[in-house]
Amino acid sequence: MRKTKIVVPIMLTDLTMLDKVSVSDYGGADIIEWRADFLAADEILSLAPKFFEKFKDFKILFTLRTVREGGNIQVSEKKYLQILQEILTYQPDFIDIEYFTHGSTFAALREFRDKIVLSYHNFDEIPTDLTERLIKMDKEQTAFVKVAVMPERECDVLDLLQITRDMTLEYGEHFITMAMGDLGRISRISGYLTGSCWTFASLEKSSAPGQISLKDTEKILNLLENDLDE
Repeated sequence: MRKTKIVVPIMLTDLTMLDKVSVSDYGGADIIEWRADFLAADEILSLAPKFFEKFKDFKILFTLRTVREGGNIQVSEKKYLQILQEILTYQPDFIDIEYFTHGSTFAALREFRDKIVLSYHNFDEIPTDLTERLIKMDKEQTAFVKVAVMPERECDVLDLLQITRDMTLEYGEHFITMAMGDLGRISRISGYLTGSCWTFASLEKSSAPGQISLKDTEKILNLLENDLDE
């Protein structure tokens, strides 16, 4: 049985796009990620009831990726918190919170730890203090800890794989890690070795460099993981 869960992002750029989305196209996904940062703040809250109703048969991760961490929206801390609080009324399975960018929002929403994917994104490099960052995030005891970083050379990818394996063995299976770009593609399908428990795949437009299509991700993971228990 496949261990790694496949997350597929949906990036809506206007309020009419949801009507054109076919739920059946996402049949291979374990989790739907609503990347809401492609809409304005008021549009997000306006579309929320319809989005959660349409994908009610899926687990949903709500993500508001900000410009500082490679996303498309720039909002105040107050607005970031307000949006997440409103979204929580729809009972998403998970919400993403950018720990090092919006730490005060996390502090305000600590009671929702079992839903929080605590995240860190770096589109420039794999920082030398990545292990320290992961340990600090892990201490918050959220559902998952996620990092997406940009390798500059092959050894960076290998380092990330080893760090992920070490963290999983030491602290448990709740880490989600990926090296972005073409160089890091192996990190998106190696969770069965490292312990990274989710991977992000694209249906059409990718939400991050190096994402593999849903069809190919499902095929590769089924090939690599389905016989692990035999």
